Amino acid sequence: MIFRLMSIEKQGIVHVASEGNLTSATLELAGKNPLETLLGETWNTNRVLLNLSKTAYLDSSAIGWMIGTNRSFRDGGGKLVVYSIQPAVKQLMDVLRVGKAVSLVDGEEAARTALTA
Repeated sequence: MIFRLMSIEKQGIVHVASEGNLTSATLELAGKNPLETLLGETWNTNRVLLNLSKTAYLDSSAIGWMIGTNRSFRDGGGKLVVYSIQPAVKQLMDVLRVGKAVSLVDGEEAARTALTA
């Protein structure tokens, strides 16, 4: 599993952390969304903080997955905030303007603020 469930808070905030690089191979894009496997059938109704501190690389498939996943959260009534992005990954996301589609923030405190906004 490329993602690990860190915690679920009383307020309904779900903390998920990546366990490494995000690529088409690690996300297994042909099947279910990895967050559905981790959080269950109603995964997109949750408010999720996604920690990318252990992700040094992501490919175009992972960026597409992230944008599509964010759309699924929006459609399902949930929310996704991505934080603790390594500099090389952040630079790529900035060049591709991923931040226009997905909420990207620096640290956990900023992620909590973005999640409740």
